[in-house]
Amino acid sequence: MEELSRIQARLDSLGDLDELVGALRSMAASRSREATEAFAGTRAYCDIVERAIDEIAPLVRDPGDFGTGEERVLLVITSENGFVGGFNARLIECMVTERRQDETLIIVGRRGRVTAMEHAATADFGFSMCTHVAGVTGLARRIAARLSNVAAARILYAQHRTGASFDVDVEDVLPLSRPDGPAAAPPLFQLPPPDLMRSLAGEYLFAKIAHALMESLASENSARLTAMDAASRNIGHKLETLHRDERAARQEKTTNDMIEVVTGAQAVGGTF
Repeated sequence: MEELSRIQARLDSLGDLDELVGALRSMAASRSREATEAFAGTRAYCDIVERAIDEIAPLVRDPGDFGTGEERVLLVITSENGFVGGFNARLIECMVTERRQDETLIIVGRRGRVTAMEHAATADFGFSMCTHVAGVTGLARRIAARLSNVAAARILYAQHRTGASFDVDVEDVLPLSRPDGPAAAPPLFQLPPPDLMRSLAGEYLFAKIAHALMESLASENSARLTAMDAASRNIGHKLETLHRDERAARQEKTTNDMIEVVTGAQAVGGTF
């Protein structure tokens, strides 16, 4: 039987760990909820920019003519921190399959870049992933600035689903495509249509990146919540086992102490 003092030390350690897991769980639940509630705003903004592009596209020769460079980019959005189960591995495995030979690889998220190296893939460029909703806009602007002159851009990210699940989605963002439907009535505008289209293309890129970041942030924290739930259950089982061992060890110690007392008393009594 393990010594009582060692069992009590393990109980104290597991108790502290259980408190930490509980704090991480609460934080993950809060951040996932915040990101999910922000979906409506990012989706609505994407729709507004798309409608503006559809209205301007008939007035320009090639709505897909956005960047002046030739670079083609695959942007992969992963997590900055750990405790997310197989979240990053699933994204990187899809990236390995989806990446085209001529694409520059940009990975958002430190953990994703580490996982990519484990799959013999190295990012050409990286960004730190934001850890809360307030950081999405600034990060999306920085990424959009990096991609401002690319010829083509695709985004691979975790698309949030109910029930703490996600789908890996790969979305073509650039070049812009000409709308399939009938041309709408030309809107009022002040800028030359090509200049306006370039501005809208940049804003469309930003909007798509921001929404993908928000989806990924919700998915990441849902995965973390699932991992913390599993960790909490595991700790609970171990605590239950250790409490049983503690009771048994305490009873054994009490029994041994009584035997020593009785044996000592008999020994003393036998000397008279």
